[in-house]
Amino acid sequence: MTRRHTTNTIDCDFLVIGSGIAGLTFALKAAEHGDTLVATKAALYDTNTRWAQGGVAAAVGADDSWRLHEQDTLEAGAGLCNPEAVRFLVQNAIPRLEWLIELGARFDWTEGAELPQLQLGREGGHSRNRIVHAADQTGWEIERTLIDALPSRERIKVLDFTFCEALLTDDAGCAGAILRPRGQDPIRVRARATCLATGSCCRVYRFTTNPPIATGDGIALAASVGAKIENMEFIQFHPTTLYHRSKRGFLISEAVRGAGGILRTIHGRRFMFDYDPRGELAPRDIVARAIHSEILKEGVPFVHLDTTHLAPEEIKTKFPNIYRTLLELGVDMTRDPIPVVPAAHYQCGGVNTDLYAQTTMPGLYAAGEVANTGVHGANRLASNSLLEALVFGYAGAEHAAQTDRERRDGTPNPPLIPPVAELGREGILRRLRHVMWERVGIVRRTRGLQIAQETVQELIEEALPSEEFSVSAAEAADLLLCGKIIVEQALARKENVGLHYNEDLAPKADKKPASVDSEPASDSLPDEAGA
Repeated sequence: MTRRHTTNTIDCDFLVIGSGIAGLTFALKAAEHGDTLVATKAALYDTNTRWAQGGVAAAVGADDSWRLHEQDTLEAGAGLCNPEAVRFLVQNAIPRLEWLIELGARFDWTEGAELPQLQLGREGGHSRNRIVHAADQTGWEIERTLIDALPSRERIKVLDFTFCEALLTDDAGCAGAILRPRGQDPIRVRARATCLATGSCCRVYRFTTNPPIATGDGIALAASVGAKIENMEFIQFHPTTLYHRSKRGFLISEAVRGAGGILRTIHGRRFMFDYDPRGELAPRDIVARAIHSEILKEGVPFVHLDTTHLAPEEIKTKFPNIYRTLLELGVDMTRDPIPVVPAAHYQCGGVNTDLYAQTTMPGLYAAGEVANTGVHGANRLASNSLLEALVFGYAGAEHAAQTDRERRDGTPNPPLIPPVAELGREGILRRLRHVMWERVGIVRRTRGLQIAQETVQELIEEALPSEEFSVSAAEAADLLLCGKIIVEQALARKENVGLHYNEDLAPKADKKPASVDSEPASDSLPDEAGA
């Protein structure tokens, strides 16, 4: 790979890679203590955060407590959560929520009450109404709030359309990064602390709710410097994404089921109580597997999410964006059932961190979806993701500010897989996404995982290294590495827990006639924007 000479060096106290809720929270807090640089590979607002519909989980209701929130989180995580991290999360939920509101976040409040109160929704796995929201565009509202707050911090500089090519390390740990602003020469950034806030790798799957930016760049950067990465086998498939040729991957929020939406087969039979006594409000792993099972059982490409029994005005008020989007596609959710199917949605594992967002590499922090805080365990509780990014992004910045480290030059760490040349790149990514979807999806088999491992390794060996750097070339290499890690860790998991379900490990009584090796009818759709 040809590298242009790095002609410019920037010194800062804190370097943040990514501009979603985790990155901007870290940056806003860090800038209170030192010069802070935010680098983001696309536009400042182009993040996974802005697509989050549901909300922020916080025990603010009169009938709620952090202990109940803790209990629900631990139960959803199926025994693999870090209890200390979960308690840290739920006990810091209200202070961090108040911080967002002070910055100007406009959440939904009750009208006409003597004392204004936040409106609280209910989602799967929660025993109380505790989802603070802004209609069905909560992530967009939070992203707007954080971006609007940036000018108030004089010590923040933002570089958008800037890709992080490599981390700098020396014998003391992480020393900064090499950045590639679009159309410019590379920049060497020397920083006291560097925070990865790069989000998800779910574009490794054929069908996903994630935008094109979710290519696992932070995982690849962390792996290149030897930071510990765990629990990548736990990929959460959102149970209800729209089945439609022109809008595949559009998410139908968990809150729709929380408001009373019912899952039915295409013949009208309600089926969730066949799988769990909580019905539609069971955790996402259970709901996704139930839908997967019904699709295979009936040989159909989708099931229905029925909201036709709900008051039309309630639907339009609570879910204006979902209602409007579906109406434009010819589906009136006040009258028509919504065709839905699971899709890859959230990466529960990632770069291991402690309570203060520190990775196993000194000087390197990680927050948000790229991090494995221990909060989610084997399955994320709905709406804990925005909260996790907020809580640990804030804690990481406070810790970094209190840690005295010198700025050093450091040495760039090359990627574990070289950037992939344009020749053959699309074919390699298409094959990668296909095998990940078919063999490493909602329900797995040992042989299928082995086939996936062999295929991913073949793709890595086939990929020609790029002669010139490009973002798309680096992203392709990052996706290949993430696929490799997911499959390796799935094969290493010898128990069925949470989001990892291997039919070969299930008791005979639990095995279903149809397996993941069957060809699901939902794959009849072409690869759309969500692919």
